[in-house]
Amino acid sequence: MLHSGASMRTFMEFTIEAAHSVTRYSRLHGHTFVVKLSFEGQPDPVYGWVANLYEVKKIADTIKAEIGAADENGDGSGEGNLNDISDLKVVSLENFASWIWGRVAPSQPNLSTVEVNRGFRGSIEGCEYRGLGSQTAGSSSAS
Repeated sequence: MLHSGASMRTFMEFTIEAAHSVTRYSRLHGHTFVVKLSFEGQPDPVYGWVANLYEVKKIADTIKAEIGAADENGDGSGEGNLNDISDLKVVSLENFASWIWGRVAPSQPNLSTVEVNRGFRGSIEGCEYRGLGSQTAGSSSAS
């Protein structure tokens, strides 16, 4: 049962195996990037979701294919090179998160955060991006 005025946060995580380099700072190297897409808003009165994760999965698969990270099974276990993306000029975590936002937000108005992490437990690096129109834009809290 949904409560009047309730809000919901739904998320999906997926991985991308990809290489990148940041000129002046690193040579070409690879990471397992963990991408977390979060959605906030009023729950759908029938399904209870704020984002249809079946549709979000299709978007995630398209992102993987666009960077060449989808293998023949379509599960993202192949490896792409983020430097091959023409509209991603400097491949930092922050620019990568913003680029992902631009691929998801047009069809998912409840998108609130794109989080991109890399590394292993105890030495994880990452960022959270909240784009324009985000329900949490301007918020100073991090999850």
